[in-house]
Amino acid sequence: MFKRLTTAAALGLFLSACAGGAPAEPPAPPPFNPSGTYDITVAAEGMEIGGVMVIEGDAEVGFTGSVDTEMGGAALSDIMLDGQTMTFYIPEADADVTIVFDGDSFSGGMTGAMGGADFFGTKRKGD
Repeated sequence: MFKRLTTAAALGLFLSACAGGAPAEPPAPPPFNPSGTYDITVAAEGMEIGGVMVIEGDAEVGFTGSVDTEMGGAALSDIMLDGQTMTFYIPEADADVTIVFDGDSFSGGMTGAMGGADFFGTKRKGD
């Protein structure tokens, strides 16, 4: 009798522990924030131009940015972020740019009045 009561109590505890349902899912990660300073390379027709790109802001308030290369500086406009993909326009170069972030770096391309180019960058440490 005592053995049956002990087994029934243990089974009751086990079933009540399982009755709580599935554990809650962890919260979703925060949205990707590309803000920071990046060392960039623009490669076109066998030439490479180095520079710096700065992105500021966040998904809630929007992003602003600028690029400064050996050829001069320019503001970024129409910045849109969709997951890890960012698009923007560089009015001074009449160029549309699409980049895809992968950790602290990105790659992509630009097309515009002067043709197409590849666009690469790496985020500066501590930024």
